[in-house]
Amino acid sequence: MKPRYLIFATTIVLVVLLAACAAPPTPTPVPPTAVPPTAVPATKAPEPTKAPEPTKAPAATVAPTAVPATKAPEPTKAPAVAVPGVTDKEIVIGSWGPQDGPAGAYGVIDRTIAAYFKMVNEQGGINGRTVRFVYENDSYQPAKTVAAVKKLVEEDKIFALVAGLGTANNLAVMDYLVQNNVPHVAPATGSSSMAVPLKKNVYAVQINYMTEATLLTQYALDQLKAKQVAVFYQNDSFGKEGFDTINAELKKRGVAAATGVSYEAADTNFSAQALKLQTSGADTVVLWAVPKPGASVIAEMTKIGYQPKLLASAVINDPAIFQLAGPGIDGLVIPAWIPAWDDLTNPKIVEYQAFMKKYAANEPMGGFSLSGYAEAQVIVEGLKRTGKELTRDRFMQTMDQMKDYKDSVLPNVSYNATDHAGIKTAYLQKADAKGGKWVTFTDWMSVK
Repeated sequence: MKPRYLIFATTIVLVVLLAACAAPPTPTPVPPTAVPPTAVPATKAPEPTKAPEPTKAPAATVAPTAVPATKAPEPTKAPAVAVPGVTDKEIVIGSWGPQDGPAGAYGVIDRTIAAYFKMVNEQGGINGRTVRFVYENDSYQPAKTVAAVKKLVEEDKIFALVAGLGTANNLAVMDYLVQNNVPHVAPATGSSSMAVPLKKNVYAVQINYMTEATLLTQYALDQLKAKQVAVFYQNDSFGKEGFDTINAELKKRGVAAATGVSYEAADTNFSAQALKLQTSGADTVVLWAVPKPGASVIAEMTKIGYQPKLLASAVINDPAIFQLAGPGIDGLVIPAWIPAWDDLTNPKIVEYQAFMKKYAANEPMGGFSLSGYAEAQVIVEGLKRTGKELTRDRFMQTMDQMKDYKDSVLPNVSYNATDHAGIKTAYLQKADAKGGKWVTFTDWMSVK
């Protein structure tokens, strides 16, 4: 029985299987439900949404978070280090002028400024920094001035200049200093070109030659009753500015033009010029000369018995002028833009003399050392006012706001963004040959 039962059961199973295999695909509904499950990869196809993992491109936005970009502004610290001539401890100031030659008497200006900075350093410096002063000897030769100034700017890396001397010398380096944005305070010249037209980096102190020459010509005509004028002048931009201004004022007043007698800066013998001045027939001679040539021509005129009324630019005011010129200097009239160096009724002059005795005992007191002292005071005041954050532009902005500065030996110094002319008034002094000194005989005055 068992085998038959097994055969029967097996047969039924085969029949069922065959039926299932042969069953018509009518229940097609089943495949759709069956296929989708296996088609899960299709829903996995959205995995390309992993491709948007380029949304890791936000990592690119992470690159901008490359904080270095925001750190880039750190160069704002650079100015404090990159400013020429300025460190945390020091400011480098430069100058040039003659320490020898025919204009060597002016050398005391830079030596006095050096002494002034020494005093400032001993007193604690300027806003935490000491001053290192570097000055060059150019022997009053413009070609040497150019080389000296390039050295100061490019090798010594100066922050600014003070009291660079000479008209032709200043003009030789003016464009270079403007292009390099180097501040120059109190150039030691009265050339009107220092302030006109305006240069943003140049701050004149000294009264200009046009003002000076006009004041002298007006005094010669109104007080000395000059009838015929001659001018002894240096044959360069300094001398020509004085000569031309004198003639302009004479023409304005209806007086004959002055006779011009020139000399070269390197000349040492002035007998020929003295003779030309005498033969001009002038009753009044104006000297537009530096000390040695000016004194020498006075001595030569005395030798030949020529004694006109004499006037001169303030640039001649060397303490040694009395000895160099001799008795013929008596009565020479000069304008002055700084107080008399020997007026001990002036407390600021008392301070100047005390300074000279302590810090520059071997230097002569007089108009030249006093001018160096005054010029140093102006630049130190500008540096103090600028403060600790010292840059050239900040310094010049501060200088442009200096109004009625009266703490120096000078009576008043003012600048603004459109006027860098400095002092515009003067008073007159007369040479006392016997006493060997200058005597003040007018109040401060300006051009009429």
